[in-house]
Amino acid sequence: MKSTELFAAALGLHSPWLLSDVRFEGEGSSTTERSLHLYIEHKKGARFALEGTEYPVYDHQERTWRHLNFFEHTCYLHASVPRVQTEDGRTVLVDVPWAKAGSSFTLLFEAFSMLLVAEGMSLSAAGRFVGLDGRIIGRVIQREVEQALEEQDLEQVEQLGLDETSSRKGHSYLTVLTDRDRKKVVGLSVGKDGDAVANALSVMELRGSKASGVRVVTLDMSAAYIAGCRKLVPQADLVFDRFHLEALLNKCVDQVRREDQKQTTQLRNSRYLWLRNHKNLNKTNQERVHYLSRAFPRIGKAHQLKEQFKEVWSANNFSEGIKSLEAWLSIAKESGLKPILQFAETVKNHWAGIREYFRHWATNAFAERVNLKIQEIKRTARGYANIRNYMVMIYFHLGGLNLGLPTKNS
Repeated sequence: MKSTELFAAALGLHSPWLLSDVRFEGEGSSTTERSLHLYIEHKKGARFALEGTEYPVYDHQERTWRHLNFFEHTCYLHASVPRVQTEDGRTVLVDVPWAKAGSSFTLLFEAFSMLLVAEGMSLSAAGRFVGLDGRIIGRVIQREVEQALEEQDLEQVEQLGLDETSSRKGHSYLTVLTDRDRKKVVGLSVGKDGDAVANALSVMELRGSKASGVRVVTLDMSAAYIAGCRKLVPQADLVFDRFHLEALLNKCVDQVRREDQKQTTQLRNSRYLWLRNHKNLNKTNQERVHYLSRAFPRIGKAHQLKEQFKEVWSANNFSEGIKSLEAWLSIAKESGLKPILQFAETVKNHWAGIREYFRHWATNAFAERVNLKIQEIKRTARGYANIRNYMVMIYFHLGGLNLGLPTKNS
């Protein structure tokens, strides 16, 4: 087999395209000193289709594309790309099968570069790997993500997760919408207020998923988010996240500990004992909690209420769940502990959204996992100065977009 036939097969060239020449250029024997250049042309007399009509070649335009390395040699494709002249007098460059219009890289090179990032490399690391500025790979990803967001319709989102995430140090946030059924990000917007909810929902709607089709929204007890949802998705049941409630109660328990600790040194370095799940403590620490609870009944009572609150969520049905929660509130109010009383008042004020948990058994756990992954994306890149680039990378990693990346089976 001739070298041109070998490389043509590797490139997957089909008629009317053919490989006319293969050259090594550069001096020296090192792969870093020499590069491989493949020259592509088309058959004489070939006609090219444009908008359903075939045209003869009008003239040519010389183009070069960076391709995947061959045998560790940097590889470039060269071609005289035909232009055709349409009936209305336009002169149009023909699309080639190995690259997207206007790109200086082949489809395989772009896909491989994006795959490096998808597998966890930062843009700069992926750029070093393929010998490019990472910002160039970033622009390739941005183009692909924006095209996918425009062309790939969303399925109707019925189970919506609503959460916030920090975009940089300070008070900069993104509002994140997730499809809890299909496990992907479906909307992003700058900020964490009602306007941010509206903007994120508009992104979702532009992609084909109607806000009116949302049936359940899981969220924390942010007043701005609650107001935004009641206005924008009034038909949806709001479910306040149980894990957010548990985290809020933990803060109240820790406040009791800090108050008691002012009176004694025995409670120093005991914070995690009260906040961790008691069942997960080893025997020694469980015994220590038991001793300290008897010696200091205020923190002991707060800890007991925290553990009992976890049991509330294990109810088997709506009626049992409501009864368990009401019973817990009665005990909490009898504790006389100010932080616990304040938490009980919070539960009372948000009763409608809390009780819905026992109807839908829905939490914001997936949204929280997405938040952790978003922060990992930010750490990998060591932050994003441009919020738009940050949002593109979130969609790239977590948007469930079909970007045509190679897989183990492809």
